[in-house]
Amino acid sequence: MALLDGLRRRMAKRSGAGSRAERRVPTFREMDARMRTERAEARLMATEARIHHEAELFRRGGRRRTG
Repeated sequence: MALLDGLRRRMAKRSGAGSRAERRVPTFREMDARMRTERAEARLMATEARIHHEAELFRRGGRRRTG
C-alpha cells in the first residue's frame, strides 16, 4: 500500500498547477525582443506585399520601367 501511496503523490505533483517554467513571467528583455521580432516580421511582410504588387503592375504594363 505504501508503494501505491507514493505513486499517487508523485502523480498528483505532476498534474498540479504546472511546473515553475510554465508559470514564469517573461522578463522585460524577452518581451522587448519578442516585440522587435514581431515588428521586423510585419515590416518584412509589408515589403514583400509591395514587391508583389509592383511586380503585378510591371506584368500588366501599368507602370513604366526605368533603366
